[in-house]
Amino acid sequence: MNKHIKKISIILSAVILIVILANIPNILAHAKLYSFENNKKVETETKVVTFNEIFDILTQQRELEGELKNSTKYSLIGDEVRKGIDEASGYERYLAENKQIKSIKIRIPITTYKDNEKTIEFISGKGKMLEIFKNRK
Repeated sequence: MNKHIKKISIILSAVILIVILANIPNILAHAKLYSFENNKKVETETKVVTFNEIFDILTQQRELEGELKNSTKYSLIGDEVRKGIDEASGYERYLAENKQIKSIKIRIPITTYKDNEKTIEFISGKGKMLEIFKNRK
């Protein structure tokens, strides 16, 4: 009877070890997200941007999101970057659809997170449009 219990406990231990090892990437990503949530700094910036400028900013942010999503540790932070892109892309669409507008003045939240390996900075929300400058050709 003791041999059967010993075999079952060895098999059970092996299964538990395999499950833990299989979840290490997920555990690392959640640990990094926890660190991000507790150590990020959010500041509000006011900028005047043209269509090309906001397009370039959001393109860089899309590249950052892709880089983070493809990493083991930072994949869940990539989701946060994506949320910021989704919210701020309204300005890009607005300028693309209104050709007569030269630029807009916006107040937007910028999130910065630093750890020993990486500095991540991105627009983290929609913010507010403050002013419109017309006469774009």
